[in-house]
Amino acid sequence: MTFQASEPSKRQTNRAAYAAYAAFTAHIEHLCRTDPGARAALRAGLRRDLDHPRTRPMHRLLTPRLPEGCDDKTAQAHYTVASLIAAQPRHAFSPDQADDEDTADKHRAAKQQATQEEGQPDERQTPPGPIPYGSSFGATLGQAVTAKGASMRKSAAESRINLLTRQSLRGIHLHLPAAVNQVRTTDASIDWGQLLADLIDWQYQSGRISRRWLQDFYRITAGADQD
Repeated sequence: MTFQASEPSKRQTNRAAYAAYAAFTAHIEHLCRTDPGARAALRAGLRRDLDHPRTRPMHRLLTPRLPEGCDDKTAQAHYTVASLIAAQPRHAFSPDQADDEDTADKHRAAKQQATQEEGQPDERQTPPGPIPYGSSFGATLGQAVTAKGASMRKSAAESRINLLTRQSLRGIHLHLPAAVNQVRTTDASIDWGQLLADLIDWQYQSGRISRRWLQDFYRITAGADQD
């Protein structure tokens, strides 16, 4: 007989997973900031699958940071997000953004929280929905439209999010780099941990994640002037 996990245990599991994703992306940002060679290796994996020759240097950098025993689709999500982070302009990793002690403490706390909650009930038999603890990429596109001095037109952002939310698992990995490039022309920030969570869950919950992205986008841009 199989019992459904209680809502509190689901929230704890989701919180632990998001903490692990945030710790992973924080590590990648720190690595790109401090090691130009590692950043170049990660950037070379953009739009590449796990077995592509250009991704081979990434294995040394990312394998120790992958969840133990994860499948290829989960690994691909980590590789894609790492490449997207590394492909940011050089000024995104300027020295004034170097980790201070408070930030380092937060990274350690996130990892510790994930470790402490590993004993919670295993939810993998019923794939969880999107983890609602971060800002979705739909919200990021909305902020790119509404931010002061933003250079992204609402029509362009709307076309982009409609394209993204129609994608298969492979398609979302291929189309995200162009969308991220558009966002980079504005001051909108990307929640890399949440994006990683959504990519991991896309194979099971693409409809639900797409709905959240669209709802966040339209909620934020509701007051924007039509262009």
